[in-house]
Amino acid sequence: MNKITRIVFLIFIIFVTGIIIYSIINTENFGDIYIEQLRIADADKTLSDSNDEIAIEIGKSACIEANNWIDEETSLLSIQNILLQNGIDVKKENRIIPIIRFQSIYELCPENINVLEEIFGNNE
Repeated sequence: MNKITRIVFLIFIIFVTGIIIYSIINTENFGDIYIEQLRIADADKTLSDSNDEIAIEIGKSACIEANNWIDEETSLLSIQNILLQNGIDVKKENRIIPIIRFQSIYELCPENINVLEEIFGNNE
């Protein structure tokens, strides 16, 4: 190899290594966007005492329960029960409940989006 080829090859290796390191450093963990959106939307600070792991568990539980929702009312009661099981006592009218319903489905289990379509289609 001549000198120019070695320099180009070295620059290429450094560039590829930089991209790999950047990708590793900037990866998102499961639920990062869910937590971020939940904290932004929680204007009443209902979940302020809950750590991120509990908030993710609440979202996962909502995902598991989603297939049992037959209408909007059952979804609200289901999430209210999940919150109660995690030591968060809220009324059914608390605005965090529909926020959890939507954010958990969209961010943690998008395969259940059809459940939202069904429960809101039944309400029309």
